[in-house]
Amino acid sequence: MTETTSRARTLRVTVILAAVVALVAVVGWLMWPSPPGHLVMHTGTADHIVTVTLDSARMGDTGIDIELTDRSGRAVRDAVVRVQALEPRMGYSDAPVTASAGGAGRYRVADMAFMMTGPWELRLSIGTGATTEQLSVPLWISG
Repeated sequence: MTETTSRARTLRVTVILAAVVALVAVVGWLMWPSPPGHLVMHTGTADHIVTVTLDSARMGDTGIDIELTDRSGRAVRDAVVRVQALEPRMGYSDAPVTASAGGAGRYRVADMAFMMTGPWELRLSIGTGATTEQLSVPLWISG
């Protein structure tokens, strides 16, 4: 075997190994788990537009932000917003939690517990003055 043939073979093996390492690195980067992000859901009632944001849609405790506007887009202040999480398959639910007002139509529940994966439902009760509206927001909790 000549020195030129040996160098060509070594170069070919080096290029193939570099390509395999690069491919493994790209696949690993694409498949690396990313941190859970916010889940934003939009819904409404006859009188209100509601945006519900979960800090994380993963099993465990998470914060929930609720933005409440009227149908004209004006912030609804001084509402009483209660949130209850229900797991419909097992019938599990905690007692409703009253969200704290954050101003400008924003309300927050600091910690809502989701102790298993699968379908869940957030039941919201929105009290403004003499009226109370109920709505349900379906969501999926992952592991």
